[in-house]
Amino acid sequence: MLRKIFCTLILALMILPNICDATQIQEKNYNGDFKFVYPEVKISDRIIENRINEKIREEIKEFFSTVREPNPSASASMSYEITCDKNNILSIVLTEYVYYQGAAHPLTFKHALNFDVRSGKLIGVEGLKKISRKYATENYSPKGITKKLKTYAKRNRISLYDSFKELENFPENFYFDENLHLHVIFQQYDVAPYAVGIIDLDTDM
Repeated sequence: MLRKIFCTLILALMILPNICDATQIQEKNYNGDFKFVYPEVKISDRIIENRINEKIREEIKEFFSTVREPNPSASASMSYEITCDKNNILSIVLTEYVYYQGAAHPLTFKHALNFDVRSGKLIGVEGLKKISRKYATENYSPKGITKKLKTYAKRNRISLYDSFKELENFPENFYFDENLHLHVIFQQYDVAPYAVGIIDLDTDM
């Protein structure tokens, strides 16, 4: 009898749907003057689906208005990468490129959006502590991330600004990869000169 109950339980767990596994991504193009390619999420729960897609559209509209208003002749584009789609976490990294006519060089930004697909809500810095207790430890404090960043810079022979000493807050621009490693993104000019480019720090390495 116990064996029958156990087998029934295992079978139920095997067929239990995983929300994140049911996530589908459709590629869309923004209807504007620029080439903005972005993801549209499809899941079984329409309320959660709409909540996620609305946040994505907000990011696109904000970037469009930032580019268009100050310089209508600017050229810009957007692409995306789904970096994580497991354990109910959906991480999307949007790469935004803009070149203003007459500028010395183009600018590239990476903006990450992390969603809990059970609710459709964005995962912020405080939400990290709910994912794992390790994110509440000293290793993931501003001091801990600073140490990881300086180690990364030394290993890759990157020169950070002499004026950069320590992060005051935990960076808000982060994402998860397919191995559930937490990456922190530092934009051009954040902590190093333009020539260094965007720094993508794997904090679990």
